[in-house]
Amino acid sequence: MTSSPPASPLGRTGRGDPSSLEVRAAPEPTWTPPASVPTGVPDSLEERVRLALRVVVLLDRWGPPGDNGSARWEATQQGLAESLSVTQGALSKVLSRLTAADVVTSDPRHVRGMARRVRVYSLTRDGEAMARDIRERFGLSSPRPWER
Repeated sequence: MTSSPPASPLGRTGRGDPSSLEVRAAPEPTWTPPASVPTGVPDSLEERVRLALRVVVLLDRWGPPGDNGSARWEATQQGLAESLSVTQGALSKVLSRLTAADVVTSDPRHVRGMARRVRVYSLTRDGEAMARDIRERFGLSSPRPWER
């Protein structure tokens, strides 16, 4: 009885011919997401509504852009996406819906540290009323108590 040499970590049995390669299946990942990570359909209506509410609250916190034509980086699409830990694609859909509903408006403005003007989002009067309703409903404090 002939015994073959043991397999190496690379899957070769030690012989030089290509038929001596072994194909090994990759181990299944054992990581499971924490309970705080939503596991439903990522583009579900509930998640879009939740994201829209979070956008309104954040824009309310940062206030309107300055009169001098400059604005905060956090009020850009990239800044909002980073602050909310979502992709810009998902955020873009929510922002376009909020804009169509006249809750959010956008204007190209200068943002410190950026080479060119970018689209900056802010709340309309309806958006500010919505933010007040959200704060009252969820018991959130006013972001700028001296202005209210």
